[in-house]
Amino acid sequence: MGRNERILVVEDDEDLCALLCRFLASEGYAADGVHDGKAAVSRVKADPPDAVVLDVMLPGMNGFEVCQELKFHRDTTLVPILMLTALSDHESRQKGLWVGANAYVTKPYDPTDLAGKIRRLLDHRRELLEHKVHSRVELCMESDSLLRQQLNDLLSELLLHTPLSEDEVCRIRYAVLEMTENAIEWGNRRQKGLTVRLAYELTDAFVKVVITDQGSGFDPRRLPHAANDDDPVTHLSIREKLGLREGGFGIMISRGMVDEVVYNGAGNQVTLIKRFDGQRLKDDVGRMKGSAGGEARD
Repeated sequence: MGRNERILVVEDDEDLCALLCRFLASEGYAADGVHDGKAAVSRVKADPPDAVVLDVMLPGMNGFEVCQELKFHRDTTLVPILMLTALSDHESRQKGLWVGANAYVTKPYDPTDLAGKIRRLLDHRRELLEHKVHSRVELCMESDSLLRQQLNDLLSELLLHTPLSEDEVCRIRYAVLEMTENAIEWGNRRQKGLTVRLAYELTDAFVKVVITDQGSGFDPRRLPHAANDDDPVTHLSIREKLGLREGGFGIMISRGMVDEVVYNGAGNQVTLIKRFDGQRLKDDVGRMKGSAGGEARD
């Protein structure tokens, strides 16, 4: 059962919103609802709830836009967002995870499953708040959607524990997602059973992310289907001849978003490094630990 945590339900169907609020109340949560995206953003920024249940199909500002607006800002990044939608296609699910959603439930949903996911999100949020320390985490996933959920946790950690600006964190996240997608699509060729391993390390001086696939590797200096700084468009005609989807800008863009992009000799591992002022990081971590201690005493 809930412990009186506050849940904001964002649903344009007023009857469904009220029904979901009643269900959450029966689970022990203090649930309230709003019916459009702009109202949701205003409410969360003014008084962050413990979690948000967010419909995708909203008037004006849709759920993806709401999620990105909240997740990519330091003050609201730790608010867990469960996206709730009738859209069941893979592309919509991927988009929700790319903009920072913590979980995704498709209508019609099992109330027990919904309550379980909310509970897990709230428990995980509490763990993030209680363990504000430097870290090194290694993930090994077959599912790209599960991997992206873990990357969304990385976004929250970088916003909490580094002096990086929100824009800098967003650029790092973009670079990591691009390189992860390359590892899944080009390294593992989307073969079932092959995994992508991601390790990130946070220190006083830098954040480092290492992405490794199980593919045969390649020479990143010789990629005719990828964009490059000298001639960023020629590859488009090559991709068309090869029958590849539009794209090919990932490596070039990523190099502009972090300080270093380094491939290993085999070409199946890429390291991304972003440096920052270590003293500012120490000061920020010390301040947050002091704040956490004060909250615990209240």
